[in-house]
Amino acid sequence: MKSQAYFEKIHKQIEIRLKESQTSIRIAVAWFTDTKLFNILCEKAKEGIQVELLMANHEINLDSNINYRELVNNGGQLFWIGKDTAYAPLMHNKFCIIDNTVLIFGSYNWTQKAKTNHESITVIEEDYNLILDFNQEFDKIKDKYYNPNAEIDWIKIVIRLETLLNVIKLEDLEDINYQIDKTKSLIPKNHSDKKLDSLTIILNHCVKKEFSQAVVLIQNFTGDFKKISIYNDPEIPALQLEIRSLEYQISSLSDEKTDIEKNIRSFELKYNEELGGLIIKILHYKKVVAEKIAKESKGNGQKQQEYEEAKFDYEDFSKSYNDKLNESKPLELNEQQQKELKINYRKASKLCHPNIISDEQEELANKIFIDLKNAYDNNDLKLVNEILADLEKGIFKSKGETINEKDKLKIILENLIRKRNELEEMLLSIKKTDAFNKISHIKNWDKYFEETKEEFNKILEELKNEITV
Repeated sequence: MKSQAYFEKIHKQIEIRLKESQTSIRIAVAWFTDTKLFNILCEKAKEGIQVELLMANHEINLDSNINYRELVNNGGQLFWIGKDTAYAPLMHNKFCIIDNTVLIFGSYNWTQKAKTNHESITVIEEDYNLILDFNQEFDKIKDKYYNPNAEIDWIKIVIRLETLLNVIKLEDLEDINYQIDKTKSLIPKNHSDKKLDSLTIILNHCVKKEFSQAVVLIQNFTGDFKKISIYNDPEIPALQLEIRSLEYQISSLSDEKTDIEKNIRSFELKYNEELGGLIIKILHYKKVVAEKIAKESKGNGQKQQEYEEAKFDYEDFSKSYNDKLNESKPLELNEQQQKELKINYRKASKLCHPNIISDEQEELANKIFIDLKNAYDNNDLKLVNEILADLEKGIFKSKGETINEKDKLKIILENLIRKRNELEEMLLSIKKTDAFNKISHIKNWDKYFEETKEEFNKILEELKNEITV
């Protein structure tokens, strides 16, 4: 499984992924007014790619310049969600599934205006369980408005199973067959809910008169459903899925922030190591020159101030240089090891990030996450791999997996949205710093330091000559 957060050039990333599609594209968004992305969908539909678009029957879309019928004319499918154009339900989970292997979701609206908004997306590859859940959410939204008979009435199913359990205990074969048929009638013909597979297994046992196995499975099935109350409120699984997607976004954005900060720190350490000694010499000679000029122009307050400033610069940089020399340096890794470190850190961070772990385990998760980040910052591949191996044993559960009370879910959802937005703001601030802008424009560090050394050596020679004159 690979994941990557994007908060810049989002439109371009979506465009690339859509053009790479080979078999299918499924999109569920509230608003879709981006002409360029829509034209790509039409081209893909014309090529024979299965394209499905769910969008709100909302004034924003209806007032767009896009002729949405073109998608249908080219072989795609368009589904308007909601009947009231002013109050059509908005799909908060804005997502796209490509070839059932790539999932795109986030805060980004697929509109012309969104290109200039402060938003983000996360791209997940080959997380088939998560993609399956989003496919089911897509089908659930579509079926609610276009195939209401496909909706699953879990209350009736559980009641019917409990009735079936009772007639099995009464050993009434005729009534058992009747209840089997009644239960079967509650299963929609076209469904994608994997939980119904268990129901089919139960009914098959009953048809084969394997009642002892059926009784155990019925008790487990009804017990599980009562415990999580999923059949009482169909909004709960939708909220859980949205929370899980936000957890992924937060984790991916946090990974991106960590990578940028690590890159800046690595550059600063290398800068200090490669150029620090030269800079100290340059500052020393600048101080000597300034002192010489100040002495020669006695009583000139400006020259004396220039000397004091040169002296401060020398002493300040010398202290900073020595402090960095005493810092523990990251371990040396080759290119393959660096790649493994980054991949395994990202895997591990998604399993223990304190923002996404259940409240009872948050304190322990925070401690492990700090150890993990320190190991990553220091290029300690061995420790990162050890932490990942422990986490993959299933130590932690996410908030989206452990909490199902609707009110609590909504509070968690709002909290995660806030944390995601905060991370986006922090990343934007980092990207505006001089350090980031400088580093991002350097393609080859070795070449940069080599050229800068030559430049600094010339400056040093000029200062030496100035002193001897």
